[in-house]
Amino acid sequence: MAATLLDELLGDGQPIWEAMTEHPFLRELATGQLPRERFDFWVQQDYLFVQAGIRFLALLIARAPDEELRRGLLDAAVAFRNELAIFEDYARAHNLTLVVEPTPVCLGYASYLLATAATGSLAEALTVLWGAEKAYYDAWSSVRNTLGLAEPYARWIENWTSPQFAAWVDWLGQQLLRRVTESERLVIRAAFFATARYEYLFWDMVYTRAGWPV
Repeated sequence: MAATLLDELLGDGQPIWEAMTEHPFLRELATGQLPRERFDFWVQQDYLFVQAGIRFLALLIARAPDEELRRGLLDAAVAFRNELAIFEDYARAHNLTLVVEPTPVCLGYASYLLATAATGSLAEALTVLWGAEKAYYDAWSSVRNTLGLAEPYARWIENWTSPQFAAWVDWLGQQLLRRVTESERLVIRAAFFATARYEYLFWDMVYTRAGWPV
């Protein structure tokens, strides 16, 4: 099972994955047609999500059963903090506040992450983390293939398409394969599909600027 699990998940989830990586937000970003206010809205909401990601990693670090996983997750927490600095630098340069209310999608996705880390199995939580990071690698790679490292997006593109980030995504996949059991197959599939759908919903939310209806 383990040797083909990741390919199986990506294959079965291909329609969602393609919808996510080919979302109009990413297509317009890659072609220079994305309105500035939509990108700024993404900056604000993804900043909140990365903050939640650090809390998610802290929960996983506390649960890690061995030093290899613990060290890898600690390195990731540092990388997440460095990601926040990219958002903060952009916000300062463009006079953009990062103190905003999370949208329903942002709050729901962040809450799902934290609930999985707190109450799910280790393999389930690693599935969510791998799925989210793999989604960002593929999404931003699609942008880089068209746009290159153009400003003002270069730091984000480089961050999520670098060889180091690709190696991190691969390492996460291997950690998942080592730790998943046959009995967890259905749970793992559900976690992966939920993550993929949330990734699509996040791009769609920032594209439409969908907030609270009341």
